Amino acid sequence: MTLIAFPHRWLRGALVLGLALGPVVFSALPAVGQEDAPPLPEDKIVVDIDAPDEEVFRIGIPNLVGENDQYTVAGGAILQNDFRLMPGFRVIGPQSVRHDYTTLGLGVDLGAWAMLGANGVIKGQVFGDATALSVELRFYQSSGGEVPAIRRTYRGPATDLRKWMHDFANAVIGVVTGTYGPFGTEIAFARKHGPGRKSVYVAAMDGYGVRKVSSGGGVSMLPTFGKGSVWYTRMTKQGMFITNTRVGGKRIIGGKGITMSPAICGERVYFASSRSGNSEIYSSNLDGTGLRRLTRSRGIDVSPTCGPGGKLAFVSNRHGSPQVFTMNTNGTNVQRVTFRGSHNQTPVWCQDPKQPLIAFSGRDRNFDIFTVNVETQEYKRLTQGQGDNKDPAFSPDCRLIAFTSNRRGSPGVYLSGQDGLDQNQVINGVAETVRWAR
Repeated sequence: MTLIAFPHRWLRGALVLGLALGPVVFSALPAVGQEDAPPLPEDKIVVDIDAPDEEVFRIGIPNLVGENDQYTVAGGAILQNDFRLMPGFRVIGPQSVRHDYTTLGLGVDLGAWAMLGANGVIKGQVFGDATALSVELRFYQSSGGEVPAIRRTYRGPATDLRKWMHDFANAVIGVVTGTYGPFGTEIAFARKHGPGRKSVYVAAMDGYGVRKVSSGGGVSMLPTFGKGSVWYTRMTKQGMFITNTRVGGKRIIGGKGITMSPAICGERVYFASSRSGNSEIYSSNLDGTGLRRLTRSRGIDVSPTCGPGGKLAFVSNRHGSPQVFTMNTNGTNVQRVTFRGSHNQTPVWCQDPKQPLIAFSGRDRNFDIFTVNVETQEYKRLTQGQGDNKDPAFSPDCRLIAFTSNRRGSPGVYLSGQDGLDQNQVINGVAETVRWAR
């Protein structure tokens, strides 16, 4: 076990967790026994190539048309980026277009687009100015002829342009795939910004509008969304406790030892605490009352996360090495999930009951991102040979997985499809413990 020198007595007590003031709460976890687990799969080499044409929907997205280039270019760029990030789509942008699409206004020359291989086209037109903007959008499918599959008109201030584009992209994704898209949702993460200083930030899932949301000094980390606010762990000279953005960083759930890693499931908060001397999973009401202890093991239990159907996932070393477990929210029916790899952590559920998936970080030389099917025990590797990749988070529709990476020259938050392809950086700079709003 690696010892870490903490200046305060209560922090020295947290050494039992190997807590290193970072996202890897198991980075120095002592094993309580020995086991020989098969290694994590190594058959995934992620390369940045296009999928075969028959497996993607090629969508033409020129810039919008209109007299104000500020909004025509910006609106088109938002749509183009949304579909660039979405698995299963390939964008044919304005740089590839050779015919004059502007004279047709909201109309479309499907023959010209077919020459570019487009399966569908988005056309848009902008009217007005910053105080009273109007945007008309049309989505045409090649199989539908010149009758648009979707037509929408948006009106309001120009500051709503990004919201409108995301809404239309989600609608198009819904028509093409049968499931509405995730654009317009938010992600949270933590970031160090000075000696002994770390804060929680929130941004749109495409990386737009990064803003600090945690309050006060010290270390703020391990964020999650719930009940209209961002919950997080805050560490000060007075101790470690759980708070949220509604109370301005004031203590909601505390106690002796460590209290960390909140997860909001329904009307209760689930978290890890060493108040009994060993780290266990607890729950309480949203105001910190009604405390219940859920786990009782000689191992260390941390990182609770909410799943569908009243389930929790968490990490424990009760069988030797850190592994992912599940249980009911009342602490019953504890089941081990991961049986491959010697160090698995930071699990997160897909919230779609039809996809019984948990994503997690597994250490295999470096840390990498994996998923496991809880029912079939099928593992998939998403990253390999790209530095340390940690802290996955599913999008609400589970088609995208966000994670943090320190890959050389480009640290930040990345998005990936479930197959590990289509990896795109959305936030630059060192980040940790990303979570996605449901």
